[in-house]
Amino acid sequence: MARERKKPEEPNELRWLTTYADVVTLLMAFFVMLYAISQVDQTKFQLFVSGLADPFDNPAVAEGLLASGSGFVGAGASVTDTETESFGAESILDGLPSIENLEDLDEQEEQDSENVDPDPGAGEGDKTVVTDSQLIEVRDAIESALEEAGLVGNVDFEVTARGLVIAIATDHVLFASGSAQFGSDGDDIVAAIAPTLSTFSNQILVEGHTDTVPLVGAGYDNWNLSTDRALAVLKALVRSEGIEPGRLVATGYGEHHPRASNETDDGKSANRRVELVVVVERGETDG
Repeated sequence: MARERKKPEEPNELRWLTTYADVVTLLMAFFVMLYAISQVDQTKFQLFVSGLADPFDNPAVAEGLLASGSGFVGAGASVTDTETESFGAESILDGLPSIENLEDLDEQEEQDSENVDPDPGAGEGDKTVVTDSQLIEVRDAIESALEEAGLVGNVDFEVTARGLVIAIATDHVLFASGSAQFGSDGDDIVAAIAPTLSTFSNQILVEGHTDTVPLVGAGYDNWNLSTDRALAVLKALVRSEGIEPGRLVATGYGEHHPRASNETDDGKSANRRVELVVVVERGETDG
């Protein structure tokens, strides 16, 4: 019995897609390779090349690709001797640091980064006071300035959790009694304090305080007075020494933050004050 003949396959019009897909895949791989070799980490490449010295038994590999030597790779002429003469190209490793100098370069970069001034144009006023010892230095500098001006007895100092508190007596010292106008010593006190405050960049709070004696005047109370006095000192700091206004904040507390009892005249006198607070971020390490 004769076998049935196999029917011929029908022509497949889409067979060309197989070849096309192969070509596209190869092109993609080619361009990925080009992209990969276009970005060379010099340090890692130098380490890679130096690692070839042992397997190829050619220590000269670390200094130049395929340099002549005793190993089977180095048996031929080096790239530097032949190929560079034929097409004028430079050795791949020209200009790269040698493996022995990599650690020295890293140490030098660390030293350079530590010595770089974060703001080359920064002046003395861009320093920040961060420790209690620095606050004490600020206090001593202000005390010296006040002593030279003969005003040292009118200002008290205290280092607190917020920073350095500079408390200035108000009535008959900084201001006239019951007024926000500077008294005879007001400008002199601010002028003595301001130069030291301008040497660093910390925020400065200007806080006004009064006693409990009510003011005579409709709609104007101790809160208004304390706020106006704080603003007067703030403006004097800017006017006297050109302190950056963005560093200053003025606040009036009235009689609500007393330092002493308002039952005595001495206590009331202590409560009538303007405080300058040099604010310190306590997240920094204290020293």
